[in-house]
Order: sequence, then C-alpha cells, then structure tokens
Amino acid sequence: MSFFTPVTARDGVGGHPYRHFDTLPFCLGVVRERRMVYANPALLGLIGRGPEQVLGRPFAELLAQEEVPLVSERQLRRLSGEPAPDTYEVTLSTAGGERRVELSVSVSGADTLMLLRDITARVERRQVLRRLATLGASLPSIHSEEEVLGRVFEGLAELELSYGYLVPDGERVWLGHAFVASEEAAGRTRLRGQHLVDVPGTWSPLMARAWREGASYGDDFSMEAARFVGLDWAEPVRLHLRQVGPLRAVCVRIEQEGSPRALLLVAADWLREEELPPLRLFAAQVSAALETARIISRLSAHNTALAALNRLASVAATATEPHAFFEPGTEEIIGLLSCESVTVVLREEEAEELEVVWHHGPCPPSGRRPLRGTLAQQVMETGVPQVLHAESAPEHLKQEMQRRGRTSMAMVPLQVSSRMVGALAVSFRQHRTLSALELETLQAMGTHFAAALESHRLLQVLRGRAEELAHLHTELEHTQQQLVERERLAALGELSAVVAHEVRNPLGAIFNATALLRRRIPRNDSTLTSMAVLEEEANRLNRLVDDLLDFARPSSPSLHPIPLSRLLEEAVRTAISGQSRVCVEWALEEDAPPVPIDERMMRRAFLNLALNAIQAMPRGGTLRVAVRHLPGSSPGVEVAFSDTGPGIPPATRARLFEPFFTTKDSGTGLGLAIVKRTLDAHSGSISVDSPPDGGTTFRLLLPLGLASDPSQVA
Repeated sequence: MSFFTPVTARDGVGGHPYRHFDTLPFCLGVVRERRMVYANPALLGLIGRGPEQVLGRPFAELLAQEEVPLVSERQLRRLSGEPAPDTYEVTLSTAGGERRVELSVSVSGADTLMLLRDITARVERRQVLRRLATLGASLPSIHSEEEVLGRVFEGLAELELSYGYLVPDGERVWLGHAFVASEEAAGRTRLRGQHLVDVPGTWSPLMARAWREGASYGDDFSMEAARFVGLDWAEPVRLHLRQVGPLRAVCVRIEQEGSPRALLLVAADWLREEELPPLRLFAAQVSAALETARIISRLSAHNTALAALNRLASVAATATEPHAFFEPGTEEIIGLLSCESVTVVLREEEAEELEVVWHHGPCPPSGRRPLRGTLAQQVMETGVPQVLHAESAPEHLKQEMQRRGRTSMAMVPLQVSSRMVGALAVSFRQHRTLSALELETLQAMGTHFAAALESHRLLQVLRGRAEELAHLHTELEHTQQQLVERERLAALGELSAVVAHEVRNPLGAIFNATALLRRRIPRNDSTLTSMAVLEEEANRLNRLVDDLLDFARPSSPSLHPIPLSRLLEEAVRTAISGQSRVCVEWALEEDAPPVPIDERMMRRAFLNLALNAIQAMPRGGTLRVAVRHLPGSSPGVEVAFSDTGPGIPPATRARLFEPFFTTKDSGTGLGLAIVKRTLDAHSGSISVDSPPDGGTTFRLLLPLGLASDPSQVA
C-alpha cells in the first residue's frame, strides 16, 4: 500500500506555487506523490535539517515507523471521500530526537498540505499531570502521616517539580520541606541539597489567597519566594531563582478535619492557570490520605505506647546494668517519637553538676556541666515535663540548640521514690509539638530509666561486696594450695633424702667391690664385660641419688653478676660431648649484661636443658642457643634453648615440670623439676613453646632487678 496515492502533478519537483509560505511563523509542508516538495523554514527548523535533506525525500522518513500505517490509512480514506480526521497527533523524527506534533492535513489537487505544531511540551505536561493523579491515588494505602508526606515529596521531586510544604502559625509560616528543580542546557536536572527544615517566613499574596480560597495561581514564583523570606534574604533568593529559570506557581491548601492545615506550593516553567483543577484535586487526595493516616495513628498510638511500655518493663526486669536497658529503651523512644537523639543526665548532688551517662544520636554533649540555670534543673525541681522550641528558648539554650541543629526538645524528670536523680531529654531536628499522650508515655518511659539506674546502683554495691568476698576466697584457695604443695614437696623431699641415703651406702660398697675385682681379673677375661655393665648401672644409680639429694635439699642461691655466655658455652660443650650429629647455633647478644645468679645452680639448669634438647634429636639436628636483653620497667635477660626434634604433645607439656614425671626409658623425671625450682629461686620463669610442625623451645627469663637489691643478693 502506498503512502499517498499518486496523482497527476501540475508542477514538477523543482518548482511549486508555495514560495509565499516561506515567511509564515508556523510549520508548513507539501507532499506530492509521497515525497516532500516543499518545506518552509519553520518546518526545516523543527526538523533540524536542510532543504537538500528533506525535499524530494519520502515523507514517511520523517515519521516514527509505528505512525506510518495510521497516517497512510487516514489519507486513503480522505482521498476516497470517506470521513477521516483532519487533525491528529503524530511522532516526528528530528535531528534532535523524536518530537510530538499536531498534524493538520488538507488536500489541494495532487498536493497534500500539512500544518504541524510542536506539542511536545503539552504532552509532557499531560504526562506529568497524569502521573500526579496516579501519585495521589496511591496515597490512601499509606498509614503514616510522615510516610504520606514523604511519598508526596519524593513523587514531586521525581516529576521534577519544585515545591514547598508550608505550615502557617499565626503571623509566621514554617517551611517544613522544599525542593527546587532546575533546567540546564544539557537537559532537565534536579538540584540536590535544597531540602529545608523548619525555616520561618512571612505570608506572600499567593499563599494568603490559597489559604482563603483553597488554591491560587501566580506567574512569578521568585517574587513570592522573596516576600516569604523577607527583606534580608529577598535579593539572594531572587538571584538564585533567576539562575534556575522563570517559574510559575500554584499553591493549594491541605486540610485536616475540614480546617486548613498546611499549604503545598508547586512551581514549574510550564504551569498555567488551567492546571489549578488537577492540582486542587491532588491537594484533596493528600488531605484525605493524611486524614486516614491520622485516624489510624490515633487508634494505634495507645496500643503502641502500651506495647512499648510493656517491652521496657520486661527489659528492665532482666537488665543487669543500665546500658543493657538504655539501648532497647532508646529504640522504643525513637520508634515512638521519631526523635533525633536521646540523652540521659544524672545529678551529682555533691558537686551540683550534671553528668551525661547515655547519649544516642549525633553531636554528643559534654560529659559534665553545671546544674544551675539548666532546663534539667527546672524539670527536676518542678517534676513537670517541658517542651521547648529554639525560637522561644532562653538565649543560651537557643544558641546551644542551633549549634546542634535542633529545633525542638522535650525533657522529663527521672525520679526514684521521692528523690530526683536526673532527666531524660529527646530532641528533634524539625519543629515538633508533642501530644499529651506522647508526653505521658515519655514520662512513663523515664520512670523505667530511673528504675534501671537505681537497680544498677544497688547491684554495684552488691557486686563490690561479692567481688571482695571472691577475692578473699581466691587468696584463701591460693594460700591453701601453696601450703598443700609445700607439704607435698616437703614430704617428697624427705622421702627422696631417705631413699638417697639408703641407696648411697650400698653403692659405695658396690664401687669398692668392682674396683677390687677389676684389679684382680686379668685383662683378657670375659668377665670384664659384665663388670663394665655393673659399673655403668652403678654410676646411673649414683646420678639418680645426686638428683634426689639436689631435689630434697634445695639451697638458697648465692647471687653474683655472671656473664651468661661463658656458662652456656660450658654447659653446651659438656652436653654435646661425643654427639657428632648435633650442630650448635649461637645467637648471643653482645650487649646482654651480667645477670645476678648462683653460678653452680644455673650451670646445672643450663646443662639439663641442653641434654634434654640433644636427647630429643636422637638422629641428629640443630641446637640453637639464644640470649637477648629485655629492657623496660622490669628489665631482664631471656635465654632460649631450641631443638629440631619432633616436639612435645600438649598433654605431656602440661606435666613437664612435675617431679618424677618422664617419658624417657632411663630418665628420673627430676631434671626439669630442678630447673623450675632453680628459676623460682632466682625469681625468674620458664616457658615451653612446641608448635604442631615440630621443634621445641624452652625460654628462661632471668630478672636484672635483683642486682640492685642488696638484701636479695645476700
């Protein structure tokens, strides 16, 4: 099907009788045999193309593809004599994108004349008004006044409408919320940061007329805004709005229970007086949604308050300290009042000061401040809750509230029995008037806060006494354990001394007998082998006796400053004698100072640790000996013996220093016990580190402080 039915042309494409339309201000074009034969400058300007790009080209190329069948069908009906609309809307493809135009068509012989009018802005306005109606229809499903207003503000900003929500208060008008949209060369954008809170102003003519009549229209928004802010800010506001662009405004009234409550002012460059009805309808939808939300809020307010108080009572019954109660208590208050901050202050009676013991929210106040002249003092003296607004507060309190960005504040006393202990304060960023129910509920919540504080005070007293008893009990247990341990070790020492004494006499006879027999038995006699075994076992028993005697008769150390490097070298050299498969690494700090020790006792301890390390590496390995100086408030020297053996299991590690505990076939179990006792006698300590991947390190810490104490050295 052709776009236009071809007819016999009276004029060729190169010439036509429509030149006199060139000066017309509206868009006009002529189509002949489906092609453009004429386009006046206004049409070329709308399309954004030159004559060579338009003339001679099919007209269908200028239309959106989905519009071509509709226009073609109507043209065929028109040419066949059937009734067809002469004016309708189509989408035009231009160099700058698609534009919505109103197309008026008339037929003159073989030519079709088309008059086009750009209605893109009108279409956009219709779309905005439709979306505004949809926004209003969605509001009744919201059951909170704050959420209703929040959805209204969010929806207006999404529609790129500047707006202001105003609450009249006598001679003043409070700007509760505002948003300004701007238009830039690159397209429409929204200015952020123009959300104002509780800004006072004066009545403008547009607002006064809307308050009386329900709605009003003004063609100069900047003038209305300048009248609102007053003389001091009028000129800066005008300059700012001139940058945004010329705006027209519609102001509508928001009602509550049939009475005026607030004003909603909407501004845009395309607003006209004919937009008053849809915006008045939107105001009615907002009023109805707020009324519904208000009724629901009233019905649920009592239940919400009672539920919050019940939850607080439950938490207060189980909380063991104030902070365990303050956190959920604060959440209940914020959920009930939507406040910015919650603060609890206590009265220091002796110092006549206030102490902040709890704060939730931004800008925490200082910890202490004088009580005199504060709102808390007034509340505690009268026992009556107070609600204060920044504009009517005393000068010092007004400055404090402004500095913290607070507009309203409420405070209730905290009372325990007949004693006033402090105050509970809540603050709001926006202008806020609390209802009688809200104040009553806040005061009841303050009673729970006061009870939690008093309970904490009593618990602290009981806890202090309990901790004192627990400390005494711990000391008693520790002392008893020390006595038991000393008695056990004393008994063990006595037993060891008896056993050693009884074994030593027979050992002396055995040594004498073996020496006599060795002199009498010939050197090539096989009996000498048995004699060697007898002597070796006798020597092992003799070493056991020496260990038993050392353990049974611990002597007090005779302390003298001794360089540790020499003792360590002697002990390690003795331990590795005959051990060719053990390599020794030394890590001795040159600046390690001499340590006050008993040279004999410490040499024995070093030798035991070196022997243990070598015995842990039967197939060879590396013994690392390190010494480092530990400066500080309690200076000392650390000695470390590290081996590359298989390590020590945790169960064995816990019993290493117990007397007679050993995992060796030929061990006595006294070596490490003697080392531990030696370190204790030197006021030192010993620790063991054995990671899962193998290797063991014994660390000895020897204090240097004893060297400066003559009584301990003696």
